[in-house]
Amino acid sequence: MTFDRELPSTASAAIRGSWKRSWQAGVRPELALDRLGAVEVDPDSRLLRAARPVLDRVADELSGTAYFTVLADSAARIVHRGRISHRAEAVLDSTGVVLGRQFSEESTGTNGIATPFELRRGMSVRGGEHFAHAMRRYSCYGYPIVHPVTRRLEGVLDLAGRAGDENPLFGPYLRRAVADVERALLTGARESRRRMLHAFEEATARRGERAVLALSKDGEVLLANRTALDHLDASDHSRLRDLPARPGIRFGTANGLDLLLHIEPIDAHGSVLISFVPVYRARHVSGPPRDAVERELTRCRAGRLSTVVVGEPGTGRTTTAARLTDGSEVVTIGCADGPTWLERVSRAAESGALVVVEGFELLGERELRAVGDRIARGAWIALTGPPIKQLGPDHRHLVHRCLGRIELAPLRDRRAEIPALARTLLTEATGGSARFTPAALAHLADLDWPGNLRELAHVVRTAATHRSVGDILVADLPPEYRTAPATSRLTRWDRADHDAIVEALSRSGGNKLQAAKDLGISRGTLYNRIRTLRIKA
Repeated sequence: MTFDRELPSTASAAIRGSWKRSWQAGVRPELALDRLGAVEVDPDSRLLRAARPVLDRVADELSGTAYFTVLADSAARIVHRGRISHRAEAVLDSTGVVLGRQFSEESTGTNGIATPFELRRGMSVRGGEHFAHAMRRYSCYGYPIVHPVTRRLEGVLDLAGRAGDENPLFGPYLRRAVADVERALLTGARESRRRMLHAFEEATARRGERAVLALSKDGEVLLANRTALDHLDASDHSRLRDLPARPGIRFGTANGLDLLLHIEPIDAHGSVLISFVPVYRARHVSGPPRDAVERELTRCRAGRLSTVVVGEPGTGRTTTAARLTDGSEVVTIGCADGPTWLERVSRAAESGALVVVEGFELLGERELRAVGDRIARGAWIALTGPPIKQLGPDHRHLVHRCLGRIELAPLRDRRAEIPALARTLLTEATGGSARFTPAALAHLADLDWPGNLRELAHVVRTAATHRSVGDILVADLPPEYRTAPATSRLTRWDRADHDAIVEALSRSGGNKLQAAKDLGISRGTLYNRIRTLRIKA
């Protein structure tokens, strides 16, 4: 990339990754920081109240040196610049390090505030490792401040000095200062909030991955886990407070997310505990539910039954078939593997291994009889292929000779599972250093995924390549996946009509008169529904 020639050769992988993210965000090294906006700082914020005594002590200890501290809040905005001389103040002003200015990687590039804020871990950034030219006169060590209860990122404390004056004690010294700030944050909680803390901890332990937050009578968020903060913004809090305390409440957020809430009172002062899960729009489910698939897998595995596993391409047919074993050998053979494939099936079956025959819809009449005979003699065979309705009579006959049957629903009919699948795939791709925002997960659940799990995995890997650390937004998805199809905005019943019409048109080869007859409606009604549902026919 263009910036590579400016990056010091000794830079660590974390610094290199930060430079890459900064460049992709549109930041350039020649950026003039004084052109960025700044907001007014609240001098009585919770973070500043907790940090001031620690910052005063640090200033006393650093007195007579050229080192100073910079404190940023939970939005990476500078809220405190330590006790500095007028000369140092003028230097900081001239380089753009001013109160109220946001120092994120997307606005200022790699530095001792932005990169620890992004990675949520301590980082040193020396001289030329800073992305912006204006910052290269400094060497910094930044460390994130995390609330000891909510685990929410409260800010970043940065210890800085002149480039070239680095000290190996920066790291441990700053970690101790941050630990003191975190203890002050905990000590500053009022007694009423301590009681609330107990209820909150019980709820988060009991509800696992659910989002949980504690809300005061006037709508102030007292405690919240990361999932709750991700889904709600300030405009949602007052609306939440007006809801009755009961389970099963549907709630739409300002960001367009649909949540299912459970609200319960937790004290006599009107405070409530709210837990929720997202509700993703779902179509009718044409296949069996996931727990039915798991039960059939267990039954077939226990009896070593011949089994057919059918579904659309990309639904995980081969992976599911391989799960029929309990550690036994699996031999996978494709029906297009050449003229010797039947001999290979016979040898594998005689060895007692599970034989997975992929693409059995390609078998001819002779091969169908041969496989059927081996199944009749007790061979442990699993067949994988397309949905049963797409098979011819001879292939359906082979299906009926199998004692087990697993039908995998397409991903579009399992929308509620898509967010969890996407998170798992992303963790595998990034090692947990990146995550999808709730809006991005909801968007993924809206897409139709004709390629099913294979397509979803491709999109997740592509997004992880674009942004391997931090939040992945809808804008980070491949361009063709950033807009949901029109079908995602249909009601449940319209979706069912849409799918039935598309399937009828497919069966009839596009003949609308025949499709109307199959559906039991008039041709005029079919044309009206095609126009209403925006079906391309």
